[in-house]
Amino acid sequence: MFAFGLLLCTSCDQAEKNPDAKILEYVSAFADAYFNYDFEKARKMVTPDSEKWLRFAASNVTQEDVDLLNAQETVSTVEAQGYEQTNDSTLTVTLTVRNFLTKDSLGSVGRIEEEGVFRMAAVRQGNRYLVRMESLPRSERQSHD
Repeated sequence: MFAFGLLLCTSCDQAEKNPDAKILEYVSAFADAYFNYDFEKARKMVTPDSEKWLRFAASNVTQEDVDLLNAQETVSTVEAQGYEQTNDSTLTVTLTVRNFLTKDSLGSVGRIEEEGVFRMAAVRQGNRYLVRMESLPRSERQSHD
């Protein structure tokens, strides 16, 4: 009986932690789609008002960018570092992204960056979280190797 009670408490504790893990997974999946230029998949994971930023990003991809992405030996990878609760319905997730295409300005040819740290907002809408973009993702820290 004691073992069953302990198991029940442990599973309840995991259920409480599980939503946090799911949010981190969800935002990581969005970032994976975004940084690997799967804008259609990324679009399904953002708030409706964020779609304009995805359209903007997609409209600025050049043939040179596509060639550079296709020449890469590895795809971009994303790792969630954690999150901060901003308010009752918003979280800010910190992600490390590796091997991603970055552009310095519109019309410029992109380059592959080894690593960057990004912060992305996730807002609760109904019973789920969606990524909210207020601009294109910008790295807080980039390696310069």
